[in-house]
Amino acid sequence: MAHIQFVDELVREYLLYRGFNSTVKAFDTDLKADKDKGFRVDKIIEQILHYINVSDLNGLKEYWSHLDSLVFSKLEIHVQPAVRKMEYSLYKLYLVVAAQSTGGVRNEKVAEFLAKMLPELQGQNEWRDWFMLPYIQKPEENTSFSLYFTRAWQDSVLVSLHNLLATVFQCMPQPTLTSYESDAALVKRLQDEVSALRGKTQKQSVEKTSPIGHQSRLAAYSERLSGPLPLVDDFCAAPAEPLDSGAREAKGLRGLLRQMGGSPVMGRRAARSQSQN
Repeated sequence: MAHIQFVDELVREYLLYRGFNSTVKAFDTDLKADKDKGFRVDKIIEQILHYINVSDLNGLKEYWSHLDSLVFSKLEIHVQPAVRKMEYSLYKLYLVVAAQSTGGVRNEKVAEFLAKMLPELQGQNEWRDWFMLPYIQKPEENTSFSLYFTRAWQDSVLVSLHNLLATVFQCMPQPTLTSYESDAALVKRLQDEVSALRGKTQKQSVEKTSPIGHQSRLAAYSERLSGPLPLVDDFCAAPAEPLDSGAREAKGLRGLLRQMGGSPVMGRRAARSQSQN
């Protein structure tokens, strides 16, 4: 949502143009104390990490409550468990960073967190082992906490937080002033499409009504009709080989009969006529 900063500049410029100097001062003061960071995800994560690194539990809880009231509380019910899981992951990251602090600050910050969060976390199974954290000398080697001390888990928490915030901010309803750029782009695209369709329609109408195009089509049709028509011989493809072979076979049979002294059929007919006589 980088366009938010541009809209802020437009509002400030308008206020100066109208001469609302006191309003401009109040506007600048509010921008400096803006907890939403112009809805920039990287700036919000940077602020959360600041509270975690300095072990400021009150600041972390207050900032998350602000995000919850502004954004997360307006989400659908089935998304709320994911938001709560992300909140608890940040609390665990807070404890991991506090446990890695040097000196006596480590146990002090961890114990302070558990004491303040006891009413909220007591009775939840996933937090039962965390109350033993102040009494473990090397929690990074303990099987219950070794995963949370890895760089991979810590990075996955930040990536999940980034994706959650980016998705939520993208789906938030935008005021009319912030959607001017997308509306202008939509109008420009529609105008280009209308111009392209109008040009295509005009081109087609010119081609249909043009006398040159009509004469060229008539000339092509006349040229096709004036040419000689091809003659087709229906018997050109008839095979001649079977007839020639049949004639040769008949001729050979007659020669064979002459050599044998006549046809046996004719001989039987002659003998039958003599016996009858």
